[in-house]
Amino acid sequence: MESIKNNKLYYFIIGALCTLSYLLNYCSAIYQCAAVFIAIAVIVNASITVYGRTKTINGLAIALTTSVALLWKLPYHIDGKVINGLVIASFCSVMISIYWSSFIFHKIRGKLSLAKANLISLSVAAIMDGFVMGMFFVINNNFTYTRIAEIFAKEVSFKVMYGFIASLLIATALNSLQNNKTFKITK
Repeated sequence: MESIKNNKLYYFIIGALCTLSYLLNYCSAIYQCAAVFIAIAVIVNASITVYGRTKTINGLAIALTTSVALLWKLPYHIDGKVINGLVIASFCSVMISIYWSSFIFHKIRGKLSLAKANLISLSVAAIMDGFVMGMFFVINNNFTYTRIAEIFAKEVSFKVMYGFIASLLIATALNSLQNNKTFKITK
């Protein structure tokens, strides 16, 4: 019975990741993309604590592949310009940045509190995603270097801020649950 519940949760997580990765390419502002990206990263980190890194990354790959298939021909506009290849680039960027952030989360989770490990891994994901997307813009010559740096700075700032808020909420929730006499969490 526990296995069935466990699989249902795993499929729910894949569904949530698929939905969020699909929505990622319908965001019209940097702050929206940053919020969706951090939600994906938080779900991945939470899933790692339950299912392990390999199963979670496989689930993320399924979610991203499904979203790529659904959004393959989506025309994406930034500043009124159609940016060819942005959908594929954003999914590759998510996979690369979340892969390495999950690696870091998995390595430091036992050494630090869950909230601190989460914050560090989310910050790594934010910087890596910004760097990969910045490289995409540089290679495709879509914007000036000043505009690319501006996008990078805004994107990383929003993601780090959202990551800090998410980690603070996680720390507060865990602290509240640990101090609750009727519900105890083991460390």
